[in-house]
Amino acid sequence: MKVNGLNKWINEWYEQHEEELNEYMHDVWAHPELGLFTKHAAEASYAFATTHGFPDAIISRAGEGVKTNTENPNAVIAEYGSGKPVIGIVGELDALPGLGNGDVPGKAPIAGPGHGCGHNLIAGAAMGAACALRYAMEKEGIKGTLRLVEAPGEEVGRGKALLAKDGVFSDMDLAIMWHPGPNEFSAEPQPGLCILAGSFEFRGKSAHAAGAPWAGRSALDAVQLMNMGCEFLREHVTKDCLLHYQITNGGGAPNIVPDYASVKYFCRAANNEHVKDLYERVVKCGEGAAHMTDTEFEPKLIFIIPYFYQNEPLYKYLHDISMEIPDVEYTEEDYEFARKLIEDYTGAATDKSNEELLPASKKTYEGMQERSTCTDAADMSYFCPTAHIHGGGSAAGSPGHHWTITACSGSPIGQKAAVRAGKVLAEGAFEAFGNQALIDECWAFQKTLNIPSYDEVYSIEIKDE
Repeated sequence: MKVNGLNKWINEWYEQHEEELNEYMHDVWAHPELGLFTKHAAEASYAFATTHGFPDAIISRAGEGVKTNTENPNAVIAEYGSGKPVIGIVGELDALPGLGNGDVPGKAPIAGPGHGCGHNLIAGAAMGAACALRYAMEKEGIKGTLRLVEAPGEEVGRGKALLAKDGVFSDMDLAIMWHPGPNEFSAEPQPGLCILAGSFEFRGKSAHAAGAPWAGRSALDAVQLMNMGCEFLREHVTKDCLLHYQITNGGGAPNIVPDYASVKYFCRAANNEHVKDLYERVVKCGEGAAHMTDTEFEPKLIFIIPYFYQNEPLYKYLHDISMEIPDVEYTEEDYEFARKLIEDYTGAATDKSNEELLPASKKTYEGMQERSTCTDAADMSYFCPTAHIHGGGSAAGSPGHHWTITACSGSPIGQKAAVRAGKVLAEGAFEAFGNQALIDECWAFQKTLNIPSYDEVYSIEIKDE
């Protein structure tokens, strides 16, 4: 029996616990944390999971094994059931630097990080889905293993790679998750770009910049020459390649020739081969800069986001599930919030209708879409069929990684989208437990992708910053 497109027990769980779920999402939003340092979010996730059906949940630190770590945790792994299939529902916990903002319809900066990518909502969608599904599995005696994963460090490309090292994805049959966005909800695949990210350090000799500059060897000059070389490099790479850089240390004072300087690069491309070539050429720019300035150069590869192998049968299946579940019902207050937010951001009145400001679900399935961003959900696709559905939770016209996303992520707009997305994940996983033909179809497609071994992709040494 279904209610609102959901198994009746999944529907019942949401009816009883949606308010608590919203409080959890807002708690994570109100305590934004960066990268692998998501202690509060992990503790909040652990508390919610253990309260709602996962008494044996493990609060851990990614990369150190699936074992309890209460001193410095950043992740939560919880299971229900046993045996096959193993279906993973995955969330994320980390925020972004400098994007703190109030949950109000306008720019209201809060010093420090903020959930400008809506990871508190991803955490909530996964948490609600897993808790509701566990409730339904128990009520109906469903066989198989449900695994909830709340992961750190997506924005630094390390969280799921470290969890993969812990074996969290190795035995999964399916892995599913959702990401919010300023567009309609869609369960169509969006291939992301690959990343090789590097931190590049130069060491020279300090000297008085006026008294004896000839005695110095400027590490900052080396950084600037490396950046110049990379600017010229842009003309001579394939069109899918992108380069972004940030000077992370430029010296101590203008009147001292800096003996240390550093720069961080994100190299992006459409596939593993192109991104590796781009990274190697960026390293050569650094080596050349070091020769020109008589400085020492140390490149460090700090993270990889590999090619994401999208499993189209799994996406199509989740799309069909999503069409049975009612769209989010926004209120006039929600529409007014979105309108004021976009008008504050753009500085001009918007002529968008309510439905354009907060679009509903995409009703047609058109297959593979285009995308230029990245996610470490790609790491999971080397172990099992993976789907990363997306959309909803912020006002249309909001840029990604922006304070407008932070504002929506702390508001009912974001929470309502996360609840609906969680229902799609919960119902999709519930029905998949009893559908071996679907799992077989997804794995058959997976085998056509000729996915390289995960160890091969990570054969380059990664050094922590």
